[in-house]
Amino acid sequence: MAFLQQQDLFPIDGQTWTGPTRTMAGYARFLSPTLDVQYGEKMRGIYVAVTGDVSFVALDGSTVTLIGLVAGVIHPIWSLQINSALTTATGIMVAS
Repeated sequence: MAFLQQQDLFPIDGQTWTGPTRTMAGYARFLSPTLDVQYGEKMRGIYVAVTGDVSFVALDGSTVTLIGLVAGVIHPIWSLQINSALTTATGIMVAS
């Protein structure tokens, strides 16, 4: 379960206003997925340790392959499962 922190932020552009607070939340947990098996929940980030391609199942059920995901970055990608076919990146972690 993620804990939400609310913080008062002022808009960068003084002519716009998005509201008195914005919710700031990070990733609650990471797990190492088993390839070709659904996580059982929606994950909202993918981390790769070694640069490569990642094939995953998106929230709408479609299969997507991203080419050359950069290593060492949490990519804000919502997914249900990582596929072994067409995935060349290693050290994959998913975050919720």
